Amino acid sequence: MNDQEKLELLKAALAVAAADGEFRRSEMGVVEGLAARVGVGRVSLEAMIAAARRGDSLAYNVVMRSETSARTALELLVAEARIDGEIAEKERSLIAWIASRLGIKDQEFTDIYKAGIARADKIRRARQALNARRQK
Repeated sequence: MNDQEKLELLKAALAVAAADGEFRRSEMGVVEGLAARVGVGRVSLEAMIAAARRGDSLAYNVVMRSETSARTALELLVAEARIDGEIAEKERSLIAWIASRLGIKDQEFTDIYKAGIARADKIRRARQALNARRQK
């Protein structure tokens, strides 16, 4: 994924995080990680977060140059939405819309969606196990 695609993914991740009206800590971890990879500084990220909270159309121009980049981006967006436990209907609708913008068809979307959920659930289980060990 090139830098422009990473920036588009960051904007889409912000839109997904804001879709249900709440920026959860787990979602912000994904967003902050993407921002660091792209080289977006704190001030710019805060401006982007404010835009997402206002409902600005951050995800409307999402474009990926390859099918592999599109699949990877979509899986990450699903995992981000799931990382807090549930995917809100507004998040799912936005992710489906982004998938259509990326040219991802129905069955492929279903497969990527399942992979994103599995990815998030694996991370959540690992975090829960780590927290349980820390409490002992």
